[in-house]
Amino acid sequence: MYHYHMAPSCTPEFLNHSVPLDHQGQPDRHGTLFGYMMDGFGVYTFTDIGGAAAVLDECGGHFGPVDDDHPEAVEYHYHATVYSPYHSACQGPALGRCDKQQHGASFCGKGCGAEVCAQPGTKKAHLQSYLHRWNSTWLDSYTTNLDSHATDLIV
Repeated sequence: MYHYHMAPSCTPEFLNHSVPLDHQGQPDRHGTLFGYMMDGFGVYTFTDIGGAAAVLDECGGHFGPVDDDHPEAVEYHYHATVYSPYHSACQGPALGRCDKQQHGASFCGKGCGAEVCAQPGTKKAHLQSYLHRWNSTWLDSYTTNLDSHATDLIV
């Protein structure tokens, strides 16, 4: 199976996303999907919604929208980074347990300070709607970085 060991910043997904405005580029948008992890979640280029830096869990992923035109469509996904391990340190969501998935050297990221990480600006109601497909009470068992952002708690 073909796979990357670091962000393939020379591929069209990365290059097309970094086209300047004067060449019909679209800056300040969510990164482009360029692959899938073995757990089935997508891996996107560096930027998040609005071109913001992605706030990632210890595994290198987070919950949030992947399309600037549909902020209500939240899903778990990974982002490429410029630091090792470049894509993911473990299968997410991390839930504060990344180190338990490591054998030997740890490549866990710093995380967002909570067990469940969502991109700031993600509405908690949209996150809950996504998670309710599988388990309506799952999110109640964990802390989220959205809990400290009162404006994101609008239901």
